[in-house]
Amino acid sequence: MKCRFISKVGWDAKLVNESYPWVEKQIVHRPKFSPFQRAVRDSLIDTGVSPFNGFTYDHIYGTKVGGTIFDRFGRRHTAAELLASGNPEKLTVLVHATVQKIVFDTTGKNPKAVGVIFNDENGKQHEAMLGNDKQSEVILSSGAIGSPQMLLLSGIGPKAELENLNISVVLDNHFVGKGMIDNPMNALYVPSNRPVHQSLIQTVGITKKGIYIEASSGFSQSNSSIHCHHGIMSAEVMK
Repeated sequence: MKCRFISKVGWDAKLVNESYPWVEKQIVHRPKFSPFQRAVRDSLIDTGVSPFNGFTYDHIYGTKVGGTIFDRFGRRHTAAELLASGNPEKLTVLVHATVQKIVFDTTGKNPKAVGVIFNDENGKQHEAMLGNDKQSEVILSSGAIGSPQMLLLSGIGPKAELENLNISVVLDNHFVGKGMIDNPMNALYVPSNRPVHQSLIQTVGITKKGIYIEASSGFSQSNSSIHCHHGIMSAEVMK
């Protein structure tokens, strides 16, 4: 994450950097290296995507082997497991709650998030508001699409668009919900007449032109893919 962004939002840069290994230690694992992954790794190095940086979580130029959220038993680990590090006496998890909007205090110079409105599994609406603790905060983590959607529903976004949808404007910000683009990607499928070990992205080649060459393999049953054992090499432009 760029230091400029961290500084601008007022985060503690040291704490941000310490957070990465804290998460990785709990839910990220070293993958079992498959033959197809090994072949792609050797090919990338032979074609000049070097040096070989070994097993690392860092995105650095060259070829590397990255981590996986699947452990050696094939179990998938998610961010939900990070809750185990919290104090259970101070932690309440609502598993069937759907947030409708963020509540803002607009009495100050800038709007401040002070709570959320959510529906339970029966459709009944509730409010969850921050306490008096100065460290209390609302954390919005709804993904690349869900986060701007929630901001718009809460009144933060382009004023004209919000008014057109009869949403009360909390803050006019024409950037919210705009500029969404996917990373351009080209995929190369390598069919095999023999079973191929199932693997997600492990080998990654990173070029100085901002292109990430990634490898996965297995048997696809998707309607939008080929129905056979295969390996995949994909090149993504990451800017």
